Amino acid sequence: MAGRPAAAYFSVRNDGAANATLAGVHVAGAAKAEMHKTEGGTMSPVDSVEIAPGTTIEFAPGGYHVMAFELSDSLKPGSTTELTFTFSDGDKVSMPVRIERMGDGMHDHGGSGMEGMGH
Repeated sequence: MAGRPAAAYFSVRNDGAANATLAGVHVAGAAKAEMHKTEGGTMSPVDSVEIAPGTTIEFAPGGYHVMAFELSDSLKPGSTTELTFTFSDGDKVSMPVRIERMGDGMHDHGGSGMEGMGH
């Protein structure tokens, strides 16, 4: 929605033998992206997310999620953009994400009233 931030939801799995630390995110077409966590009804930014070996962290409504701010007009529902993870060891992983209008496809995550950028 014009003038409002978007939220990105996805899962991150650590298939390695050591802890991995997700230290940052970037959403192509957003001026800024931040990792947030909702606890007890309060949303706050987090600097990093630890992922133990063999575990998956869900970024979903009501928990961890990414907030993307100052979105480009080119980000439209039905199109895609790129989400890039930066880990504390300097590794980066990028993937395409589907942009959805607030509420579209959110039934998989229980719905949230926030605009989903991808899963």
